[in-house]
Amino acid sequence: MLSSVTAPLSLLSPEERAAIAEIEATTSILQLVTRLTGMRFAGIAKFTDLEWVVCSVHDPFDMGIHPDDVLDLETTLCSEFCINPQTLFIPQVSQNGRFAARPVVKQYAIESYAGTPIFLPDGRLFGALCALDSKAMLFDDPNLAETLSLFARLIGCIFFANLTAHER
Repeated sequence: MLSSVTAPLSLLSPEERAAIAEIEATTSILQLVTRLTGMRFAGIAKFTDLEWVVCSVHDPFDMGIHPDDVLDLETTLCSEFCINPQTLFIPQVSQNGRFAARPVVKQYAIESYAGTPIFLPDGRLFGALCALDSKAMLFDDPNLAETLSLFARLIGCIFFANLTAHER
């Protein structure tokens, strides 16, 4: 079941919220992701066992995905990282039988997707860094996967440093 309700505050802990707030570079990273991919939306999401929780977005064209929104993890394109934690590019989602039928694709009119998993330095999968657009995209930069992975690693390290600092 697809849901797009505002998450209870407990889905993002106060420490996670503080980490997001302290990552001044998050907005810049998300803006860079949109520039590098040519896409109009970029976001960071946290995974729970069953949910995809939006942490931060750069969405100047109002795609309709907002911080604290929650979707069933299995309905998202990012859920692929739970199975295969490799950077994923889908230039034309509507032409991809594996992904075109997912409810989130229709709900947000997603036609192209670029994403990479965010791991914490201790190896735990935290979530995803993703870019979306309602237009088909060509991903012709051979360095794009590595660049997105580097951004995801940076985000993971900053989250981990902030979360462990609050545990001390």
